[in-house]
Amino acid sequence: MNPTCLLNRRSLLMLLAVTPLLVCSFSQAAEPRQKTILMRSGWQTVNIGDIGHTPGTLRYLETYLPDVKVILWLHKTTPEITAMLQQRFPKVQIVQGKLNARGKANNPEFQQAFDEADLFLYNSGMHFNQFWPPPNYIIEACTVTKKPLVLYGQSFDGFAPEDEAKMSELLSRAAAIYTRDVESFYYLRKIGVTAPSLAFGPDGCFGIDVRDDAKASDWLKAHDLKPKEFITVTLRSNTPKIGAKKSTSMNPANPSKEDLAQNELWTKKLREVITDWVRKTGKKVLLAPEVDKEIVHAQQMILDKLPADVKPYVVNRDPFWNVDEAASTYAQAIAVVSMEPHSCIISLAMGTPTMHLASPRHGLKRWMFRDIGLSEWLFDIDADPADQFTRALLKIDAKPELAQSKVNRAMHTVNTRSKEMMGEIKEILDQQKSAD
Repeated sequence: MNPTCLLNRRSLLMLLAVTPLLVCSFSQAAEPRQKTILMRSGWQTVNIGDIGHTPGTLRYLETYLPDVKVILWLHKTTPEITAMLQQRFPKVQIVQGKLNARGKANNPEFQQAFDEADLFLYNSGMHFNQFWPPPNYIIEACTVTKKPLVLYGQSFDGFAPEDEAKMSELLSRAAAIYTRDVESFYYLRKIGVTAPSLAFGPDGCFGIDVRDDAKASDWLKAHDLKPKEFITVTLRSNTPKIGAKKSTSMNPANPSKEDLAQNELWTKKLREVITDWVRKTGKKVLLAPEVDKEIVHAQQMILDKLPADVKPYVVNRDPFWNVDEAASTYAQAIAVVSMEPHSCIISLAMGTPTMHLASPRHGLKRWMFRDIGLSEWLFDIDADPADQFTRALLKIDAKPELAQSKVNRAMHTVNTRSKEMMGEIKEILDQQKSAD
């Protein structure tokens, strides 16, 4: 046999033997790495709005970016909240920890999560303002690590004049900023923010779909509250949680005479609405807390001061609840009347009409309801008379189909824009892929 032929035959056999390995290796190398978003959320556990941001935005991510891995960095949680999130979003990894401005974490699991992330999403809230130190370290960490930053559904209630130039420069580093109210958009434009994408974008809580129907129904039944035969009323007071030491301009630990006078103005109007509602409809009222501290204040400042003929129709929600039970409760209400915006948001997500009785003291976020087309259900509790609230509430009760159409229209606006936002986030991820 010709030696050359033998050599060629041996070479061919060796080549055939390793070809599957080469093909496999080539296939593995060609397969793109799954993109990862690290989402910062979960600001408090004593406020169903701060709990609700998380499952709402996670749902939009799950729906519109199904191929993207999501890691959730929770600021605060409880076993109950964590269990709710894990049950609804089993694929989402949850981490906790601290991060500094250089992108260094205080534990290995969190460090790996941050390093792995292709994009950092800072979820809905109002943390960038003059009322408390903004989390600038997040911007610095993303800058150092060249990680795109998205500020999602935020309100920007203004910085001190001497800080505006610095904050404009920092915020301009973000890949995208979505303001949940148009007034915040105008403010950022005014101070010169030049982020590549700066636009109106609804609060993530609008996406919420977690529910606990069984728990809600059991509690309502125990308190003789029948589906679609009651409204809810939510107080926000200038009175701190019992024993609170920390003070902010919006939640003073030691309320001034002006703060207490404002409390009386607000609760007097709420009592008038409740009294008119009960006497004109014979239907019940649930005092529903958005923040745990308001349970005792709703009892003392509203329920205890109602007329004797009205009190039997009013129930104060106690103990506090998780957001899934609150959502299921709001789904069974005729309407949700709230000084807090996120009970209104959860209500709309559940398909229930809502009225936001807002004080300018509580910031720009109130305008989000105007911006999704619900101006007629947005009121100034400081300036507007209580009978104006009652008329709007009775109209909702008298014409439920009309009210429902307004809810559906508003949620269509919210969901359409949220889908667009997710598309823009995908584009940012794709650009990051190209850069890699």
